[in-house]
Amino acid sequence: MRNRTFIGGTEYRNKPENLNKNDINLFEHEFQKEIFDSYVIDSKNVYLSGKNIINFKKFKFYLNHTYMNRPPLKNVIKFIIKFLKLIPKSKIKVDSGVWVINNKSENYFHWMTESLARVLSFQKLNKKGTILLPDNFNSLDFASKTLDMLDVEYKIYSNENLVKVRDLSLTTHTAPAGNYNSKIISELHHKLNKDSKSVSGKRLWLSRKFSGRRFLVNEEDITTMLQDYGIEIIYPEKLSYKEQVKIFREAEFIGGVHGAALANMLYMEMNNTVLELRAENDAHNNCHYSLAVSLKNKFYYVICENDSDHNFIVDVKNLKETLNKIFKK
Repeated sequence: MRNRTFIGGTEYRNKPENLNKNDINLFEHEFQKEIFDSYVIDSKNVYLSGKNIINFKKFKFYLNHTYMNRPPLKNVIKFIIKFLKLIPKSKIKVDSGVWVINNKSENYFHWMTESLARVLSFQKLNKKGTILLPDNFNSLDFASKTLDMLDVEYKIYSNENLVKVRDLSLTTHTAPAGNYNSKIISELHHKLNKDSKSVSGKRLWLSRKFSGRRFLVNEEDITTMLQDYGIEIIYPEKLSYKEQVKIFREAEFIGGVHGAALANMLYMEMNNTVLELRAENDAHNNCHYSLAVSLKNKFYYVICENDSDHNFIVDVKNLKETLNKIFKK
């Protein structure tokens, strides 16, 4: 059975607040986007291994549900081999479960914007179900914490066994990669925050100093300037997930280099401000722009140079001009 949970449609997006006519090619293909309907499909007698699903009887792999984008053939062959190796081993049997993940769901941004959207899709059916997750998710505090926020039960299974599920509720992706159904995002924002309300108006800069990649090379050059605007530099990797949620719920502004931490605008109240440092000539990575406008935030950007390791170098003057626009200085 195929149950429609959310209706899609055309998303019309506000342009970046500081859009330069020379940069319009980076954004214009995102100003209007078609979003498909969301469904939950009843699947019988399927097997799980890691983040993959197979129906041996039909020789079906459910790639559209387990990959955000179509995988190369070598990936398909790889997990077929893995399935075959697991067949002689003991199998775990589960009566029912719910599938909400894809190949990128261990990444914080993809979990928050894709997997949790699929959780809401299942919840639209108004029936109980247990989210099934491979044991890679055991160490991901954000996964268990956000499922608890949404009042969802979940079960971890081992990657070392085939898991046979008699009745699997298979959620479809709720939007193409980097895009969103605004109705779902708005509902997700509401459920994650419930009755919390910001009163402090914090301004936060999300540093990637300790991330090991895609960090801001000249961050020290802007530290004093950020302080002049009342912007606090934080290091998400150094905070517990509970601490991160608390501080983002108190924010009226977040800014930083393109990265997963910007997904925490889901905890910030709507109708606030997001600033993204973007790589030059990057017309592909518009996920934060799309998320910001879906949450009714004002979106600003600054184009940055990249070094040979894809780390960012921001033009201090351009950043200052943008902050002046944001804070009306």
